[in-house]
Amino acid sequence: MLQVSEKAAMALEAIRRSEEIPDSHDTRLSQASHPDGDIAIRLDFVEDVEEGDHLAEQGGTEVYVDPALVEPLSGAVMDVEDTEEGLSFVFRSHSS
Repeated sequence: MLQVSEKAAMALEAIRRSEEIPDSHDTRLSQASHPDGDIAIRLDFVEDVEEGDHLAEQGGTEVYVDPALVEPLSGAVMDVEDTEEGLSFVFRSHSS
């Protein structure tokens, strides 16, 4: 199952505060289409999670994962890295 790093959890909470997203909204990862065929991951704050979503948690920050992403993200860690464009969420192999 996907794990969420402490740094990613803090970044999600910072986004929630800066965008004034209500605590009643959950963080959800879903599969999005990508022109080159790679898996693209969409991050949303939603009022209701979908039936069958899986839960990953870090220090009270909950991230719901679309069932279609559970296998591709199995054993991965959701993390954050600084880029020229700002913070970017990345998914690393658990062994990295």
